[in-house]
Amino acid sequence: MKIKVYSHLLNPKEYLHYERHPVKPPGWDLFNNRTRFVALRGFKIEEGKIIDYQKSLEKYIDKHGLCDVIWPSYPFLFAENVNEVVDELREREIFLFDIWGYVPGSGEGGYWKQFKPNKNVFECFEEKLGERWLGMDVGEQDGRYVLAYVSQMVHPSANRMEQYLNFRKHIQNICDQLGNKMVTLLAITLGHYEVKEGGYTLIGAETAQMHPNGQVFYAYLRGAGKQYGVPWFGNASVYNRWGYKTYGIRANEEANADDHGPTKGTSLSLLKRLLYSHILYNCVLVGFESGWFEGERLSPIGVIQQSARRWLADHGQPGVMLTQVAIMNDFYSGWTFPNYNFQLYRVWGNRPYEAHDYVTDHILDMFYPGYRNSSFFHDESGFISPTPYGDTVDCLLCDAEQRLIDRYPVLVVAGGLSQDAEVSDKLEHYVRQGGHLVLFAETVAKFPDGFARVRVGAAKSSYETGTTVHVFDEHMTEDYAFELYSLRLPDNADIISRCGDMPAVCRFAYGKGTVTLFASPNGISREAGVETPIRCEIDRPLPRPYPLLKHVRVVLDHIFRSQVLFEVGEDLSLIVCRKGKGQYTLGICNNTWEERPYKIVSRIGQVKSVQELAIDRSDKECEGYMPEGLENQDTGASNGEKIAGGDVRIFAVEVAEEGVEEIPHIIPIAKQKNRAMTLGDTYSIKKEILTRPTFFDHFDSMVVDWQYLHRSERHWLASEGQWIRRQGLNIIVDLSSGINLYPDLRLVNNDDEEYGKSMAVIEDVIAKMPLLGARDLILCLHRATENNFTTKQTGESFIATLQRLCDIAGKEGITLYLRTQYADPNAVNLNPESGTSNFHDMTPDALCHFIQCVAKPNLTLAASIALALAARRPAAEVLKGIKAHVGMWLVAAPEWDIAGRLWSIHSPLATYKKQQDLADIFNEVCDGPVVLDVKHDRWDHVYRDVKLLKKYRSL
Repeated sequence: MKIKVYSHLLNPKEYLHYERHPVKPPGWDLFNNRTRFVALRGFKIEEGKIIDYQKSLEKYIDKHGLCDVIWPSYPFLFAENVNEVVDELREREIFLFDIWGYVPGSGEGGYWKQFKPNKNVFECFEEKLGERWLGMDVGEQDGRYVLAYVSQMVHPSANRMEQYLNFRKHIQNICDQLGNKMVTLLAITLGHYEVKEGGYTLIGAETAQMHPNGQVFYAYLRGAGKQYGVPWFGNASVYNRWGYKTYGIRANEEANADDHGPTKGTSLSLLKRLLYSHILYNCVLVGFESGWFEGERLSPIGVIQQSARRWLADHGQPGVMLTQVAIMNDFYSGWTFPNYNFQLYRVWGNRPYEAHDYVTDHILDMFYPGYRNSSFFHDESGFISPTPYGDTVDCLLCDAEQRLIDRYPVLVVAGGLSQDAEVSDKLEHYVRQGGHLVLFAETVAKFPDGFARVRVGAAKSSYETGTTVHVFDEHMTEDYAFELYSLRLPDNADIISRCGDMPAVCRFAYGKGTVTLFASPNGISREAGVETPIRCEIDRPLPRPYPLLKHVRVVLDHIFRSQVLFEVGEDLSLIVCRKGKGQYTLGICNNTWEERPYKIVSRIGQVKSVQELAIDRSDKECEGYMPEGLENQDTGASNGEKIAGGDVRIFAVEVAEEGVEEIPHIIPIAKQKNRAMTLGDTYSIKKEILTRPTFFDHFDSMVVDWQYLHRSERHWLASEGQWIRRQGLNIIVDLSSGINLYPDLRLVNNDDEEYGKSMAVIEDVIAKMPLLGARDLILCLHRATENNFTTKQTGESFIATLQRLCDIAGKEGITLYLRTQYADPNAVNLNPESGTSNFHDMTPDALCHFIQCVAKPNLTLAASIALALAARRPAAEVLKGIKAHVGMWLVAAPEWDIAGRLWSIHSPLATYKKQQDLADIFNEVCDGPVVLDVKHDRWDHVYRDVKLLKKYRSL
């Protein structure tokens, strides 16, 4: 069986929403296709001016060759001569990156505070540096939110969607203050939720310090970067939980104080392993947090960075890091590490883990055993873990694009999905095109129609501690009680694990791919396997309350081992990069403090050659190479068969490649959707979009009810409008719900007071539309009055009102669309003398004539597809007379009552039984905006309709 690989670097321009976002993340081409190095975190400022900046640049860049990217702290923004310094940066072609130091909530009185830069500074950066200005820092704000702010949420027990919205509000306010061109430096795993909406150039994490495991960190941020088209960068901190590393004597301080000095903080060994790992992770930028100098000379930290930069110049880029497995969580998951600064087993910082969260933790622990220990062990255990299957995981959320999902040979859905139909379709497509999908029964149970011919029964069977399970060719005894769902399986399913007569795990082919399904709801024990409450203790592993079942672990191990390309030995970590067919770069780390044997074994063809890409090792003789307390540890030596404790080695490996299949690189074709979803009334458009994570995959416009604008204050609309513009969202306003003669709005002047009120409301709506960037307004006609106003007067008044509104709207560049309405042939005419009871029941042809009578260039027809379907005549015949006059298509299905009378022209397309009629109609529909003219109660229903839209009309 072939091993599939995807070996293409991220290109942000290929991201589906790249053009929609105003901030364009840089591609590798901006960096001349090589990883750049970062240093110089601040300048001296005296009396409001930056001093000696040329000397600083010469020291870091010219003399010592540390970097070509600088990331100064925020006083840089407020210096009188900042423009002068920016001119120097432009002359030197230096990147300006991640200006840091913002502390939300803190006022004046000290260095660390909240601040708001003058927008003229950003304009200067954009003008003089262009793409080399990479944005402001959202520095560890996800961690600050979780530790300091989330407990204030009312209520902290709110569901995950509300937790997500609260987090977004917090982060967005920071971005608004800092100019909305951002870089995020993460402290935990919430990066997806920061970069999803655009506005970010780069995503990275600060590894070491009091932070979690670097491999899992980058599994999440790589996943976020690939999912939303944002490159990633690497950073390693000199801090740990007990102090920080510095060389040289600071003013009035001893060289080794209680919390800082050469032996304090992160060991040189770990800093070095992290730096080279980040290079192999395909980070576009890498570097350390601080500590490059000891006075005027390079410190050992500076030497490591300088040497790494030379190493990369000598050997070139390592190739594309191969990530063979994706772990998928729900969009609202909010999953974070089991232990973040003594906050145990929480998501979003508030809610306790649920079963599927423990599953995510267990799967990650299989790939990175002991990763939970990170930052809580004096010997630095857990910052980088051994990798039994290679460092090969990306973590995705379920709103990921199909083409991204399809790039992973194995996809594990951890569970907890909040969406049904759309996710189910993505997963089915993934398997059909050849992927190996791993599911737990509780996930499939949430799909109303099952999945890939599998259905999960409602009942669960319980099994007690000591139950025997047969898996592959062995029997094993489960140490904890567990449950299994009953499964209805396809005929081609293989039962690879049984518990008595009950299938425990099945596997079956589907399309070109494979599904492995666990009957266990989530793969873990039914009850906690340890005493509670759980406590975190320094230098002791964190207890795991819900163990992974043995048979589940065995099957997962079999799947993960199938994706191993190279083996190097026990207790080592391995990163595999592919440069081309048969050409690989292998990064091997020994993250213990004892010598370990290694041997490079290929599973993809015979090894033809191995060449070590030698790394400078002078740091091993420096003070601070080992963690404090382990200075006298014998780490052994690195040679042809052994790798010393704490060492990192990199090899160029050539193999006679066989059994490898390249996953094709598919570039999406960005299509102009010109497609709108009808929302109706709301209090926040932003919230409505945020709670529909895949909205922009299907729509670029939203129809909102007029009451939202009329009811909202201008400052609120302006705030929403800023976000709407950044998202590239088109807003269409619909007056139709209010135009009813009575009790809301009238378009005929048969009562001066009521007509005046109506005009004031409509004009207020039109005046507020520019705040949202809205340029389209839907309206309709209403019934005639019963008394005291003739048909002629009514018609003339309608025309005069429409002319008035067109003139007002035209000044704002707004187009009006007159909606075709339902005409009931059985309607009772309450005043026979008037000639008609309803003007809103005019036929589409009559409405076209009416529009011609209004004779305004910004008035056109919004034609109902449902009315055309209800005519029950050939589509070409129905639409022939109006096609040339249509500016917008209102898409919905008709519905008839039990008496055969048409009662709705706003029903979902998916409920319409004559699908061929839909196909015929859409063959006749001309270009123009399409509005899904249905108020759906669930996103699943929206998704089903938009699938039909895409099927019948390619937009």
